[in-house]
Amino acid sequence: MTKKEDTNMAQAADFPSQAPGPDRPRRTAPKEERVQQLVWAAMETIAVHGLSGTTTAMLTEKAGLSAGIINLHFGNKDNLLVATLKQLVMEHRAGWVAAAEDETLDPAARLWALMEAHFAPEICNPTKIAVWFAFFGEARHREAYLGISEGFDNERSDFMDDCCEAIIAEGGYIGLDPERVSQLIESTADGLWLDMLLYPHEVDPQLARDQMRSFLHAFFPRHFSAPDLPPCNTQGVST
Repeated sequence: MTKKEDTNMAQAADFPSQAPGPDRPRRTAPKEERVQQLVWAAMETIAVHGLSGTTTAMLTEKAGLSAGIINLHFGNKDNLLVATLKQLVMEHRAGWVAAAEDETLDPAARLWALMEAHFAPEICNPTKIAVWFAFFGEARHREAYLGISEGFDNERSDFMDDCCEAIIAEGGYIGLDPERVSQLIESTADGLWLDMLLYPHEVDPQLARDQMRSFLHAFFPRHFSAPDLPPCNTQGVST
């Protein structure tokens, strides 16, 4: 083994979920492996440096690949960044769409399946959340974000609207507008992601799920039970 090959294999070890296993020889799909290495390198680099601070050199160094590999597979760096966002969007959708299509689940179970997918550790880990917010926050890339995710966002919003409408009718909840409740759920979910990004040692996926369940219990108490949360540590407030 040459020194270069040894270096590349060591660097690729940073991406164990993408590395070929013993039953998947490296030669069988080199393009797919290289593409996935670059996408994961982009996530790791964006999470640390942001979109504007991410350079081609950083990406190839992180992936442990040669300097021209991005142009070979993506044409340029911006196309790689777009592909990275597309992967995040598709991962998120795959997590909840099966529940949306499962007609054996009642509306509350379908809505909760979406929340479980939203806060699944493999979806809302610090690296991936940082990439989502990088696209939210940088004006130059916001249009790309909308172009990629708007259709999926609308699909998810429609699904949530339908769930809320069915739950409200089923539970006889008075004075609740399903679209407004759906929007509040979406905003709360995004806010919990932001809390996880800013305060990772205080807010983890389990706490976020518990807080979301408390939120849903407040609107739909006959459909969502309150989680067993630890007592508040606030002075002067009884728990």
